[in-house]
Amino acid sequence: MREYKMAQSEEKFAELVWENEPVGSGELVRLCEKQLGWKKSTTYTVLKKLCEKGILQNQNAIVTSVLKKKEFYGKQSRQFVESVFGGSLPH
Repeated sequence: MREYKMAQSEEKFAELVWENEPVGSGELVRLCEKQLGWKKSTTYTVLKKLCEKGILQNQNAIVTSVLKKKEFYGKQSRQFVESVFGGSLPH
């Protein structure tokens, strides 16, 4: 089972993408600088990590989500129930 987790900084970044997609990578750098105080290198490092996790994709300098926000949080919730409650919530 694929693990659906993000660090807090990754989650803030993903939220920016979800709110603005499709977004050009240059515009994403500007958004991250303005809203998160990040440098270009930080933006691209986090983008690469989230692409490797299968959450985002960067094709031809256009960033979009592979998993939409609802899909990601739904999978994360199911993963939590599976790991903590063995797949079934107690009454």
